[in-house]
Amino acid sequence: MSANTPPTADSQRATQHAESPQPHWPDWLAPQIRKDITRGDKLTAAIATLGWLCYVVLVALLVWVMATLIHNNSIEQQAAQQISAAGESWPPKRKSAELQKAYQYNDNLKKYFNGRILADTADENGDALERRDSEYQNTLNVDGKGGMARLLIPKISVDVPVSHTTQSSVLSSGAGHVYGTALPVGQNGTQSVIAAHSGGFQGLLFTRLGELKDGDTFIIDVAGERQAYRVFNTRTIDPNDMESALTQIRDAHGNGSAIVTLVTCTPVGVNTHRLLVSADRVPDAQAAFAYSQYDAKLHALWIALSAFALTLAVLFAALALWHKSRPLMRVKHRAP
Repeated sequence: MSANTPPTADSQRATQHAESPQPHWPDWLAPQIRKDITRGDKLTAAIATLGWLCYVVLVALLVWVMATLIHNNSIEQQAAQQISAAGESWPPKRKSAELQKAYQYNDNLKKYFNGRILADTADENGDALERRDSEYQNTLNVDGKGGMARLLIPKISVDVPVSHTTQSSVLSSGAGHVYGTALPVGQNGTQSVIAAHSGGFQGLLFTRLGELKDGDTFIIDVAGERQAYRVFNTRTIDPNDMESALTQIRDAHGNGSAIVTLVTCTPVGVNTHRLLVSADRVPDAQAAFAYSQYDAKLHALWIALSAFALTLAVLFAALALWHKSRPLMRVKHRAP
């Protein structure tokens, strides 16, 4: 083709295609994978790509789990606050009547159950006794939805509602009161048992209960009153020994101050045993001490995460500035 021959339509399209900008990935993005593709090693590149995808999926999964736990914790905390607010809104006359009703229920426990603790016990038709006991359901029903109290354990950042029964529908959104034990109104000579899950998507709940030691305190907010309890015993038992262990704790304290025992499954994720943390009531003025037991581990975690995020931000910023300066450096190097 002579120099004066006009270009054909096909040659023009070819020229335009050649001159059109081609997609260009940043040099820092998966350089090894691109080298594998360039030299024709597609299998190695595919394996490496799959590995990176696994990392992305893992990070997304971890973010989802954390977001779910934070969301559920927030919901449970709001429910606990609503129970607390409902009790505080009671006029003195109603508050006195409701508490007196709860005291009477606790006094009649031995008559009702002969001293036994009948959690998860069913009748001959397989129906849970705690669901069918209308007197139990209607006593200390603070929020009208089955919520009876608010449990706060500042040392491990627990703030959850306590509701009637330990049925799955209750434990999926907070802590449950164990049927056959005293209602948690701080009455001398009584033992209340509160149970919650560990290590599930329901929220942290009692996941960190094992961190409580003798002398640690927690608070139960019931009917507008904040009662302080101090831990005096922790033990791990076989699930089949639950009733005998709780009975032993109750009987050992006789007519002393009120006892609250917190129960959860252990080890987390294995759930072959039960962890029991028992505390007796102390003067309510010590509730202030309970609040002073701030969550050191959570505080350290937030500091570590903040430092990690700040480090990543600085590294990404430095990397972006470095790549931005590279073309300028090449231009200066090529200049005569």
